[in-house]
Amino acid sequence: MNDTLREYFSYGKFTLPYLKYRKQIEPKKIHFGGKDQYFLHFPSPCKRKNTLIIYYHGGGWNSNSPKLHAFIGQKLALEGFDCIMPGYRKAPKARYCEIVDDVHSGYQAIGSYLAKENLSYDKIIVMGSSAGAHLGALLCYDVQMLSSFAPSLHLPDAFISLAGPLAFSPPMTGTLRILLKGLFNTNDTTKWTIGEPIRKLHEKHGFRQYIIHSPHDGLVNIEQARAFHEKALSLGIASHFYEVTDSWNTHSAYCAGIFLQDKANSLTLAKVLQIAESI
Repeated sequence: MNDTLREYFSYGKFTLPYLKYRKQIEPKKIHFGGKDQYFLHFPSPCKRKNTLIIYYHGGGWNSNSPKLHAFIGQKLALEGFDCIMPGYRKAPKARYCEIVDDVHSGYQAIGSYLAKENLSYDKIIVMGSSAGAHLGALLCYDVQMLSSFAPSLHLPDAFISLAGPLAFSPPMTGTLRILLKGLFNTNDTTKWTIGEPIRKLHEKHGFRQYIIHSPHDGLVNIEQARAFHEKALSLGIASHFYEVTDSWNTHSAYCAGIFLQDKANSLTLAKVLQIAESI
């Protein structure tokens, strides 16, 4: 069975674990705009380090929400990290520029919220899965865009991508091509470059990046992730590449499903937590 079909057939594995996971932490919901413009704050009851993880959910830029992915924020909080999960408007109703504005204005709103709550962190990690990793990369590497919002929150210390489409030039799946068409509202691939993370790697950044990808990802070709990693290295950026070795290695399984597992049963989740602990 090819990896694209394996992806579609994998969704049933999430249903029971999702329905059974225990909601142990009630997050605080903060709006910074309309219906989809909010973030959830999951304070850790067992903080290991004074580190904040800002996590962007996936869903092809056209679906899902922090509320739907609350199990991820809870998992990270239960593992000892405060977590904030921002939302954003969705394509095709929202255009690419509006979605990216939400990412940056949300980061600004998080800074204001933390200042109001008298919260500060030694380290900030931006993490995202799939489309969320794409948006997280744009937040981290589009320095000009970020500075235009003048956030009160300092720049991230590290970026973690789980199954992120970070470069558009290597061969891509038909599904990803359709999703990018919806995001940019055009079939003209030359107009997609405005939102291609690899094109934002134009200087040496002062933080580390960790690219986690599966060779059996049926949605985002692993060579797209490798291209981003290799360009970062060529520019002197501290980039680390981790290839998923778990048997549960389809796109959705390792970019979101791992957070429904225990770290003892998921090498990928254990790796993510190890990275967060090391920063």
